[in-house]
Amino acid sequence: MTVAAEPAKRIRRRWRGVLAAAAAGLAAVLAVGSAPAAAQEESGDPGDPGGIVVVGVPGLSWSDVDPAETPALWDLAGRGATGSMSVRTIGSWTCSEAGWVTLGAGARAGGLAARDAHCMAQSRIPAPVADGGQWTLPWWPELERANAAYNYGARLGSLAEAVAQLESDQIAAAEAAEAAADEPVEVDDGLCVAAIGVGAALAASDPEGNLAFWGPDLEALPEAMNTCDVVIVDPGVIVGDEAEADDVSTDYDAIGETDTDVATGEDDQAGDDRAAAEPDPIRIAAASEADAAITDIAAALPERWRVLVAGIADSAAPSGLHPVIYAGHGIEPGQLTSATTGRTGYMQLVDLGPTALEVIGADIPAAMAGRPATVEADPDHDPAGAVETGVDETRAASAVAQVGWKFYTTLSVLGIVAVGAAAWLLTGPARGRGPAAAACIAVSAIPVGGVAAGIAPWWRADHPELTFWLVIAAVAGTLTVAARLPWLREGARPALLVAAATAALIAVDQFTGATWPLHTPMGYTAAAGARFSGLGNYAFAVFAAAVILVITLTPWRGRAVYIGPVVIGAAAVAIVGAPTLGRNVGGTLALVAALVLAAMRLWGRRLNLAAIGIAGAAAAGVLTVAGLLDYLRPAADQTHLGRFVGTVLDGEAGAVLLRKAFAAIGTIGGPLTYLVLAAAIAAAWIWRTRAPVRATGTAAAATGLLAVATVGFAVNDSGIAVPAFTVSIGFGLLAVAVGPRPEPAEAAGPAPARTGPARRHTVTDR
Repeated sequence: MTVAAEPAKRIRRRWRGVLAAAAAGLAAVLAVGSAPAAAQEESGDPGDPGGIVVVGVPGLSWSDVDPAETPALWDLAGRGATGSMSVRTIGSWTCSEAGWVTLGAGARAGGLAARDAHCMAQSRIPAPVADGGQWTLPWWPELERANAAYNYGARLGSLAEAVAQLESDQIAAAEAAEAAADEPVEVDDGLCVAAIGVGAALAASDPEGNLAFWGPDLEALPEAMNTCDVVIVDPGVIVGDEAEADDVSTDYDAIGETDTDVATGEDDQAGDDRAAAEPDPIRIAAASEADAAITDIAAALPERWRVLVAGIADSAAPSGLHPVIYAGHGIEPGQLTSATTGRTGYMQLVDLGPTALEVIGADIPAAMAGRPATVEADPDHDPAGAVETGVDETRAASAVAQVGWKFYTTLSVLGIVAVGAAAWLLTGPARGRGPAAAACIAVSAIPVGGVAAGIAPWWRADHPELTFWLVIAAVAGTLTVAARLPWLREGARPALLVAAATAALIAVDQFTGATWPLHTPMGYTAAAGARFSGLGNYAFAVFAAAVILVITLTPWRGRAVYIGPVVIGAAAVAIVGAPTLGRNVGGTLALVAALVLAAMRLWGRRLNLAAIGIAGAAAAGVLTVAGLLDYLRPAADQTHLGRFVGTVLDGEAGAVLLRKAFAAIGTIGGPLTYLVLAAAIAAAWIWRTRAPVRATGTAAAATGLLAVATVGFAVNDSGIAVPAFTVSIGFGLLAVAVGPRPEPAEAAGPAPARTGPARRHTVTDR
């Protein structure tokens, strides 16, 4: 156990003691009022739900929900709560087998069969076999070994295991109560997970591959609901279309396999444009068949039960968002969300298992990464609006996937051009310096243009891709023109203008709900399921680089050189790491370390191993304190930071860090890699040509940018994207701030006197 983990454990024990005392007091109050409460329950109070049926329909899209073809889904969408769900598990798209296994694990898991572009192999799921009076999955050990190799930390069968644990706890409590009061205590005899259909068996199995109940089709549904309080149903339908079945032109297995394939530029290239496509007869027939099964399920649903319908997998590559509909006892019409997304209207596949556990009152196991769904009630909620919203969210995610790889490739190419321009500006002859500076500024403004593109819904335009690029060009052009104005073109002013505008725009976005980058390549497409709220790694790298430049290039006077960087740095760390704002764990580590090193250099201290140790200790300290505070919040309110502390305390952090390290290494080789390589070569050339940097501010800026790039690469699974985005804004702007090498003084006569203000220590040549 680490040093940080032991205090956390003591704190947790202390809080458990407080909660236990509070629970005892509450029990006493409830005991006094037990008779009225019982009478209220007998009088028909809604009370707790009796159970839940989870229906999974691979391939189901919001565009499939129609009042004529799928009336049951349309009805449920109107009287229940709805959302769009990312089914991302392992790799760029999720096939049926992986979707069902993930449902039962409550964490990202993969299938045993090979994953092909059409999901054919993972759609042929064998049925369970009868073994000694119970149903079992003989291939379960192989599935476990396969997932151990994936290293996502999924514990297969966690759903059934948690339900069994609840039953065991109730039996123990009943035995203790009977021993104390000498009276029998009733125990819920429905604490198990039943499965209908072959896919559902994967989700309902316990960690040994055994099933409490299994039925091959819906004829067994009444018996399943009488036996278990959690029933998972596979109607045996996969909603696909002819285009998917006939697409053999794309080698989707060559597309990125990790969480960070967007960072390599190898994203899901073909957008899921089903929302705007003409209806396909194969798709309509499959959706209607699934709807008929849901009609039967809704009709057989016992009183006080709930039904959760979800498109749990893709029917083929590429991936897209899928509908999730939650209705029944106690569910108000509105929108769904969960703590894993932190954004209204969005859920993840890993949230389905925890949602079922919450219905029956079971604890969410630590192995589950998902969190229960919550409902944000909306009195104006109706099926037409729910479908329209879902289709729009699906179209947005697809549009981002379609334009994403082009954005990263373009940024890499133009970034290399800007790196060359920066080298020319700093070491080349006087001719062409103006265009070189303009090129540096324009390219440095592309990332902030990418963020600004999300302010307006560009994906709804008649020509969405063209609209996206026009917004970026407008932002970059405006900032370039402003930076070249006579009163702004001197010294570090152009760099400060672009850096300040970039940092301010991202900060405003965080304070207003972090909505802009979600539907742009500067965030994460919602279908990727990486981050729905807060500050993504790409935007973090741009924000951190901009803050470093603002702090180090500002001409501070007197004590302001100490106060200003501390105030701006503290505000930036809060934006990146606060649970209600950026909630970026790796970004917090990288930014704190970079700020400490940059500030120390700005204040005249030479960097050595001791300084690096201080920066590392400061970063770890800030992260530990923030993580513990977040961890002490209720589990449903915890962010990535609090959940990471939980993995540390549970001893699972090593696997998480190892997986992220492999993911980061796996990003090397994409288009953004060449931008980083070009920057390294140019930096070595500039260093060799102009001699080492000696100016305090310039050295501080270079130190901070290098720290953001290096630490960011090491602690974020976006890998090479972090240094690439740092270079995209930082390299050119720093070159513009430093400016060309001063021309040697002419022998005849003294050099002309300067009429402008003296340049501050932050931007001197050496």
